Amino acid sequence: MTKPSTGPARLVLRRYRLTDRLAVGGSAEVWRAHDEQLGRDVAVKLLHPHLLTEARTRERLAAEARAVAGLSHPGIVAVYDVDVDGEAPGVVLELVEGESLAARLARDESLPPDEAARIAAEVGEALLHAHQRGVVHRDVKPGNILLEPDGRARLVDFGIARTLDEAAERLTMTGTVMGTLRYMAPEQLAGGVIGPKADVWGLGAVLHEMLTGRAPFAAATPVALADEQRNGLAELPGLDPSLVQILRACLAGDPAARPRHVGAVADALRAWLGGDAAAPALLFPAAASSWTDDTVTADQPVVDPGPLPAVSAAPQRTAPSWLLIGALLAVVLLVAAQSWSQQPAGTGGVPSPTASPTSISATPSPTATPLPTVLDLGTLPKPVREEVEQYREACGADAPLPPDLASMNKKDAEEHFKPLREACEGDD
Repeated sequence: MTKPSTGPARLVLRRYRLTDRLAVGGSAEVWRAHDEQLGRDVAVKLLHPHLLTEARTRERLAAEARAVAGLSHPGIVAVYDVDVDGEAPGVVLELVEGESLAARLARDESLPPDEAARIAAEVGEALLHAHQRGVVHRDVKPGNILLEPDGRARLVDFGIARTLDEAAERLTMTGTVMGTLRYMAPEQLAGGVIGPKADVWGLGAVLHEMLTGRAPFAAATPVALADEQRNGLAELPGLDPSLVQILRACLAGDPAARPRHVGAVADALRAWLGGDAAAPALLFPAAASSWTDDTVTADQPVVDPGPLPAVSAAPQRTAPSWLLIGALLAVVLLVAAQSWSQQPAGTGGVPSPTASPTSISATPSPTATPLPTVLDLGTLPKPVREEVEQYREACGADAPLPPDLASMNKKDAEEHFKPLREACEGDD
């Protein structure tokens, strides 16, 4: 973004006039601005001046804009414009009137269960849209949830989200912990591979705070927080047992033990709001869609599965059944009459087959290509695993792996990873 003009109403990108500063964060400040070309108010997020010289911060900002610009959902704040090449990098966002969930909790401490469940369901539906398009938020917390005047929740600040595809750039250093501590999943604290299940944890942590007025785990350091998480969630007397079940599922230490995706959490909360006593069963449905959060990882390319399949209604008949039956009988009688008249003499009226019957088959429906599964590195031969470890030590824990890794031998792994590792070491 070009350097903004000085004065009480600065102009950025030659069209957005800053008017009021709305918020200040650890890496940026947010302004209300007026788009002088389209005549509308917007929000402009500008990096703090002391960060403007850091290329990595600019890359993070650009990644945020690219990730969110590809999303279109009523629960996600839209991105309008971005510039990271000028002296004042920034992102132009949809302006949401209202307040953050953090401000609401600071004022009211906790929310009524019905309101908390509705907000969490709306955030879950927005996250599902992002996950299905290969974007993980990684920082789901009350400060990144905006509440409009009518109470509708909007998710904002994918500042540490990363597009999960093979071409994704490595934007974090090995061992760097990104996100807000109290809402981090165990795998995020450990610096491991982060997938959508980390957002399931974050959503559970936010729901816990809305219901109780406190975060589920509140230690001040990563080590102490990890110890608290291993001990599990404390008892929650006074809460509806179904909500407690939903919370415990979302906050399971093992990602595989959490709900299959955030959409299942939203479905369970919607069902609970509707009075369904069996709402927690929706977290782990018996007849599941072929797509789950487990198919989206930092090591695998993402295939957009589209929305989860809905139950389709029974097809409507367009003609009375007796009319169809009558037409079918007429065709059968006509074919039989033609066959009878064409038989040679001496057959006794029994038709002699002259050709094999024509086989009519329906066009087979295309079979969906299965999404890639997570590869357990522990199953690899030791020489191959060592090559992977050296590569990730140089290029980062989220560095992508080749799809044919499981079939590689030591020589194949050396030829593949050595030039990549040397390139990363050269960049450092």
